[in-house]
Parts: sequence; structure tokens; C-alpha cells
Amino acid sequence: MELENNTPIYKMLKEYKKKDPLPYHMPGHVLGRGLCDELKLAGSFDITEIPGSDCLHEPRGVIKEAQSKAAACFSADYSLFLVNGSTSGIHAMIQATVKPEGKLILGRDCHISAMNALALINGEPVFVSPEVDEKNQIPLGVTFDSLEKVIKENPDAQAILINRPGYYGTATRLDKISRLAKLYKIPLLVDEAHGAHFCFHEDFPEPAITLGADLCVQSLHKTLPAFTQTAILHGSSKGLVDKDIVEKSVSMTQTTSPSYLLMSSIDMARSIMAGKGRELYGNLKQNIDDFIIKLKKNTCIKRVEYDNSNFENDFSRIVLSFVSTGLSGFKAEELLRTRFGIVAEMADLNNIVLITTPFHISEDFDKLLMALKTISEEYSAEKTNIEIPHWPKNIPTRIVPLRKALFENAEEIPFNESTGRVCGAYITPYPPGIPLVTPGEIINKETIDFVDILLRENCPVHGIQNRKIKVLKTHF
Repeated sequence: MELENNTPIYKMLKEYKKKDPLPYHMPGHVLGRGLCDELKLAGSFDITEIPGSDCLHEPRGVIKEAQSKAAACFSADYSLFLVNGSTSGIHAMIQATVKPEGKLILGRDCHISAMNALALINGEPVFVSPEVDEKNQIPLGVTFDSLEKVIKENPDAQAILINRPGYYGTATRLDKISRLAKLYKIPLLVDEAHGAHFCFHEDFPEPAITLGADLCVQSLHKTLPAFTQTAILHGSSKGLVDKDIVEKSVSMTQTTSPSYLLMSSIDMARSIMAGKGRELYGNLKQNIDDFIIKLKKNTCIKRVEYDNSNFENDFSRIVLSFVSTGLSGFKAEELLRTRFGIVAEMADLNNIVLITTPFHISEDFDKLLMALKTISEEYSAEKTNIEIPHWPKNIPTRIVPLRKALFENAEEIPFNESTGRVCGAYITPYPPGIPLVTPGEIINKETIDFVDILLRENCPVHGIQNRKIKVLKTHF
């Protein structure tokens, strides 16, 4: 009852269901009647905009109340629910700040959704190279120094977008960057999709919205108890972006048939974490600390750690290196999944990435430890034969605007014969979804060599099929 009273959308759905209504409205399954048995319960809460349910695109009732509660929880001036994931929030942030054909400064470690948002407005990306951890060949994020240089070179840029944290759990320190953006009067946008949990424990990096970001987007579904696709866009009323414009942009990037299951899931996740988040994450931290001690004692597998003053670390993101076993990260992920039933978030040539949440219990870490102990015992410590390439540092040269290149006539050619050609697609290892080459850029040998190693290790690379790639037919 306490949860119900603190969750306006969920409470509204419960009350509607209790009335045992006969719906002659959408959706067509009629409160779950037409669904399979496993989905009937969820379907009984799946409604549309009816009297009393409010409207996401112009909230005045329970949705407005739920969004206000979220803003208070996440220390934002206002918060807007997203049912199309953080992707829609990224599109909305860019659309609200960058005019058609305008410039956006962004890290090369950006998510592909940022590039697609720019393509829709014919915007121009101005990239900042992320710092790379040389020992582990992991992109950490952009730094103040590299960003300041690009801002000075592009005074006409209309916004800055930073991806923080990345898949590997490193979070760029934002305090100086925020002051820099304010100095140049450029809106600071933060893709904090992987950091919705930051406000619930003091050992996490501080959330972007409290560090001076004008707008930031967070995916609740990535780390909090919420359904896939749930996210929130947080805004500052003291920032450089007008709230009305943000609301219009959010409305334009979301479905006009928003799922009340997803919205109630956002509402409930906020309520649960606001009440117990610190305690839950405190317990998780203890479980992780105990696990790491046992990992060091019982296996040759190491947790990847970073020592860089430009970045903070998310303790709940565990990156494990398998270099000492002779296994690639891809092979280790496959072993864990097929032999032990443990499914990692992602893998790369050296490592696997595990997303932990408060809903992993101590027994889960025991099972993981036993699997890692077995792998450590069965695979020798011989030097790996896997070639570990350096993350490409040189950003490819753009000679065709992004939008034009996306819709230009293209042809498929063998990937290893594409040096010097203009790319007609995104070349993106997925996850983490960071484009190595974007449409309109010249494909260079460094990228080909890097991707060739990924393909040999069976890493999924979007944009390449049967070792062929789309390039523009026109030679430049």
C-alpha cells in the first residue's frame, strides 16, 4: 500500500482495474483477455489515454505528479518521462539546442543515436577524441583539456554533448567542464544513460544535473528496477535551454501512444530507489567488495581498474580482464553463457563487462566466482595469441556532410578494399555502440586493421555484412 500511495500512475492503474471496467478502447487485447497466459497480468494494466489517466504529451494529472516526484528524487528542476528510451531523449536534447546545419561538439565515444539526431537536422558533428586507457585499450571519455581546445576552435558551436559514464563505468569529471560551457554560453548536454543510479549512493560519481548540466538523459532500465525502454530527461530551469522548447522536442520524438506499463515502471522505480536506494546500493557495494577479494585469492582473472584523475569510477560496473587465461573477452563471454548460464552485458578483445544492480544477491556473486574459478583453473596462463590493437586515435576525415552521405547512392565492396573510399554507413562495434567510421568519412587503414581483428574474434560490427561495407559510389 505504501508503494501504491507514492506512485501516482501505478495507483491510477490499480484503481481502474479494481472497477472491473468493460473497455471499448485501445489496446485491442482488452485488458489482457487476448494475450497468452504469461502476459495476461501485465495486459490488465495496459491502457490508453482515458478520463483520469492523463496524457504524456500534455500532462496535468497523475503523469505530471509522477514527473514532479521524479524531479525531486533526481535533484532536477524538471523531469520528463521517456518511453522510447534514452535515444529519444538524446534526439530531443539535440533538436532543442542545435539549429538546422548547426554545429554540435561531441565526444567520438558518443552513441550512434546522437549521430542520427544530427543527420535529421543536417547538423555538423565536431568531434573530440576520448582519452584511452593505454594498458587496457579502453576509451575512458573526453577530458577538459581536449574539450576546451575544440570549443576555442569552434566558437559557433551551439551545444556540447558528453557521454558519461561509458560502458566501462568511467565518468568524466564534469565540474570544470560545466564551468567552461557556462563561460562560453554553450548548453551542456549529457548522455548519462548508464548513470541513473548515481544519486542513490555517495560513492558513485555525482549526477550530471547537479554538476551544472543544462540537460541530461538517464536510462532507468539499464541499472534500476524498470522495464526496457524507460528513461528520463532531466532539465535545469537555470540553464541555457528553454523548458518549453525541450518539452516540444520531447513530444516530437516520442510515440503518441505511450505505454502506461512503462510509465508506471518509471514511477515505481523512482519510489523504490528513493526509499531504499542508499541501503540497497550499500549492500551491493559490500557484495562486490567481498567478491573482488575472493576473485583475487582464487583466480588469475583481474578486475580492470583505472587510475586517472580526469575520471571517476562506477563501483557497480565490473570489468574483468581475461588476458592471464589466454582467452579473449569474446571467448570468455561465450564460456560463461553457454557453460555456466551467466550472461555478461558485453565483451571486447580483452575483457567482459558486467552490470550489477542491488537486485543481484550474494548467491549470484558466489555462482559467478565458481565459474571464474573453473575457467581460471582450466585455461593456462600462457601468453595469449590474440592481437590486441590500439583503439583508433585518429578521427577519420569527413568530406561529405553526414546527412548527404547517409542518403547518397552507395555500393557494397569488400571491407579490406575500402581504404580511401567514403563510407556510406556507420561502422559500429555493438555494444558499446561507438561508431568507428560515420557516413561521409574517409575509411583509413587504421580502422580497417582494427575492425579486421574484431571480425576475426567474432565481435558483432554493425555496418559490415559478409565482410562487405557500403561506400559512396561517387569518388571524391
